[in-house]
Amino acid sequence: MTDHSNSPLSVREMVRAHAYPVLSALCTLSLISIGVLLVPQAVRHHRFNRCVDAQIQMRNAINPESQQGPGKVNYLKAVEHCEGR
Repeated sequence: MTDHSNSPLSVREMVRAHAYPVLSALCTLSLISIGVLLVPQAVRHHRFNRCVDAQIQMRNAINPESQQGPGKVNYLKAVEHCEGR
């Protein structure tokens, strides 16, 4: 390979010229793969959170005078239901 003045590049200059694009492409691909691998986990947690919220609302609707907030007992029962126990 030659530079703009048509003199051949040394090995060190070749590495310097090509290392940044190769490393940036490698980093980009690794970030994309990490993002793709995290999608199923994010979907699972989103569904679990929606299930817990729905269970807490349902339990509060059944007995609204029992507590002001969702409370620990209602939360634990909701988590047990959404985990399938």
